[in-house]
Amino acid sequence: MRRNLRALLIGAFLDVGVIYAAAAADVPIRTPVYAPPVLYNWSGLYLGANVGGAWSNRTLNVAGTAWDDPFSTAFIGGFQLGYNLQAGHFVVGVEGDFDWASFGRPSFTVSSPLGPVQFSDRQKWISTVAARFGITSGSGRLLAYGKVGGGWAQDSAALTVPSGMPIWTGSNTSGGWLFGGGLEYGLKPNWTVKLEYDYLKLGDWTTSTVSAVSWRRDTQMIKVGVNYKFERGGSDDATLTPDDQAGSSRAKGRDIEELAKASQNPVASLIAVPFRLETTPNVGPFNRTQNVLTIRPVVPISVNDQWNIISRTVIPVTSQPNPLIDSSTNGTGDATVSLFLTPVDSGIKDFYWGFGPIIGAPSASDAILGDGKAGLGPTFAVFYRPEHWVIGMIANNQWSVGGAPGRTSVNFFTAEYVINYNIPGGDGWYLNSSPLVTVNWTAAPGQQWTVPVGGGLGRVFKVGDQSFDASVQGFYHLIHPNNGPTWSTRVQVSLLFPDR
Repeated sequence: MRRNLRALLIGAFLDVGVIYAAAAADVPIRTPVYAPPVLYNWSGLYLGANVGGAWSNRTLNVAGTAWDDPFSTAFIGGFQLGYNLQAGHFVVGVEGDFDWASFGRPSFTVSSPLGPVQFSDRQKWISTVAARFGITSGSGRLLAYGKVGGGWAQDSAALTVPSGMPIWTGSNTSGGWLFGGGLEYGLKPNWTVKLEYDYLKLGDWTTSTVSAVSWRRDTQMIKVGVNYKFERGGSDDATLTPDDQAGSSRAKGRDIEELAKASQNPVASLIAVPFRLETTPNVGPFNRTQNVLTIRPVVPISVNDQWNIISRTVIPVTSQPNPLIDSSTNGTGDATVSLFLTPVDSGIKDFYWGFGPIIGAPSASDAILGDGKAGLGPTFAVFYRPEHWVIGMIANNQWSVGGAPGRTSVNFFTAEYVINYNIPGGDGWYLNSSPLVTVNWTAAPGQQWTVPVGGGLGRVFKVGDQSFDASVQGFYHLIHPNNGPTWSTRVQVSLLFPDR
């Protein structure tokens, strides 16, 4: 009986197994399917604004004699409108822009068959229309592009004899061909930022005077801009960088000290917009005060899982004492853009580094406020963040590579060394010292170096949901040129955006 029961049970299990196996044979085996990352979407209409610098190799020809215009640089600013179509990693589109220019300059005297003649001119605006074509990075957020098209500019000019009587005035709008290129980054689903270079070749303009005066007006431009996309480029999660994803808890709510240390590190993956006011008394022969307000947006750009590019732009707004008369000139100075290639993980705990180019744009609105030269050179940063400290340096050297031919060549070094101590349990308070050492290699021996020492204190705090970093410092200029200022102050307020 037991034997029959055992056989019955075994047979039942075998029947169940056969039925299950037969049923399983009809069910397809499910294998994991790899879902490729969704590319950032560049397609659609966008509208934006830009600022930057422009320069023109303006050479006058007066009765066969060539004269270089020494003031042919400008601050430019305006807006752009465009449309993109995307296929995989390839992007094509069309873009138009319009920029106001500050090419106004004082007149200067040139020789002519009529005797000395004063010449002045002004380029009022520049507009371009161009086709864009580019390719995106692996995640699709970084777009490298070129552009080809045409452009127009409006000029006005005047020739005046020394007595003050004008012998000719005129205005002209003419066009030419354009080429350029740049980098654009999808910062958020609807927002992008860009850095761009353009060359606009315009025809010569010749006066109707006897003898005729003609001048070349080709224009080069360096711009930084921001665009709003009417079609979203992706979800908010899709625009997190790899280091944000690895530390999402920090990205969604860093503690105050961690946020302070990130703000103090120039190659940290943190969006920040610092406003720095530097005041230097007793500048120039009339002992006037120089004030320089610099706007310094910092934007981290994710290249891939291992590398970031940290973009640092410096746009100065200056009140500069005049070296000839007891007055000051106000306006924009020469802007710079630094691009630091930096690893997401350096492989050394609490150690950060980055290097890349620094690009200078001759964006000064007046000759006294800038060098009138386009600059290029290397920049690097090294930082160590043990415990409550942030210690490091950011340095660069620029050489002039273009700009107004009549201006002095540039060879200029800057180094800002940083020593910060974040007070434990100090509710965001910290002590800091970050003097800016400068060296003008083209100056006479003994007049090249400016070496300040000093420091101050600051605090990272929140007002509502917005994070801020505010600090104040004072410096004594231990080494400075003859008759140079001996001390200065710095006040800085930064808007911090830790949530990506």
